Amino acid sequence: MFEKYSNSFLKDFNFDYLLEKFEKKSFMNFSRGEFIYFENQPVSNVYFILSGGILLIKKGNDQSNGIINKSGTGDIIGLEDALLGKCYTNSAFVSKNSNVLAICKDDFLKITKRNDEFNLWVLKYLSNKAVGLS
Repeated sequence: MFEKYSNSFLKDFNFDYLLEKFEKKSFMNFSRGEFIYFENQPVSNVYFILSGGILLIKKGNDQSNGIINKSGTGDIIGLEDALLGKCYTNSAFVSKNSNVLAICKDDFLKITKRNDEFNLWVLKYLSNKAVGLS
């Protein structure tokens, strides 16, 4: 499924292969204006964006919200939080009707412990994001 998104790094990964690796997964639809998760909420899922648009926002010291990232088709949100912490470090606001694949954090982490091919792919994905930031 991701392979049809030519501008996405996920095009290089076999979506069917991804689906069969995870037991605790669900396809979810979100409407514009909804939140997928909130800052400081315990991490429950990693989300693969199949279509749509998500704004990652963070509350500032003055309690105002600032956009820290615009994510769309082919992006993954909640990945860094699942790998590094117990809570989401930002909120995910749906800016455009979106379809996502939610993978349970524990299931995601279990696969990273057992699958070198998947780990290499995750490392490449994160590296690609880091290069895009510089």
